[in-house]
Amino acid sequence: MERSEGAVVVTMRSNPVNRMNPAFFDDLHEAFDVVERDHPALPLVLTAEGKTFSAGLDFEDVFPRFARNDMDELQGWFDRFRGSLLRVFALPRRTVAALNGNAFAGGLILALACDVRLGTLGRARFAINEVPVGIPMPWTYIEMVRYAIGTPATAEMTLSGQVYDVPAAQRLGILHRVVAPEHLLGEALVEARRIGVDSASAYAASKQALQQPTIAAIAAHPELDRMAMQVVMNPDSVRAQAAALAALKRRD
Repeated sequence: MERSEGAVVVTMRSNPVNRMNPAFFDDLHEAFDVVERDHPALPLVLTAEGKTFSAGLDFEDVFPRFARNDMDELQGWFDRFRGSLLRVFALPRRTVAALNGNAFAGGLILALACDVRLGTLGRARFAINEVPVGIPMPWTYIEMVRYAIGTPATAEMTLSGQVYDVPAAQRLGILHRVVAPEHLLGEALVEARRIGVDSASAYAASKQALQQPTIAAIAAHPELDRMAMQVVMNPDSVRAQAAALAALKRRD
């Protein structure tokens, strides 16, 4: 974390591509605890290093959980994941995702949980690719993505698992702006500082009002999140997950 003249920058570096596992979520919460304690009114920039913002779920951590077919274990894991993304989504301040590179699955949902998203010119790729690897999209995440980019784009990305390049990501609303890589952090700070400290309360109240229908919809249908957890343990889902993990290991 670094304070930068009217904003705070959180740089994710839990592991080389910020795969989402319990250690990643612990780091994220620790960082946001510090931000809320020490920088209560500052806008926030969330970014990473290298060629990837976040690769999404850590397959080697999560696929064995799914295969064990233990709903209690899975519920605890999901509650932590869900709570982490909702915390970013509902943070009562301006949040800017500075996407330094690729963002996949949960990593892209994390970026979409931010109010503004900047990307860079280049070869970055973006996907909500849960379905092709045997993971149904939970209701909570569908609603968060729908809030960010609308229903048609959410349906297209969720049901196809398609991988998008930078121009396509901008067309879908994943990225609000695209800048040269060397200007990413500077432009993200400009976006963050559009709201000064004296406007922080007005921003937080307006954001809460805008998000209220989404938060209410999420709270109204916990059974749809539970359905996703049940389906993820189905034999066909587990087979798709095993194939995806084997393919990943071949690439590594």
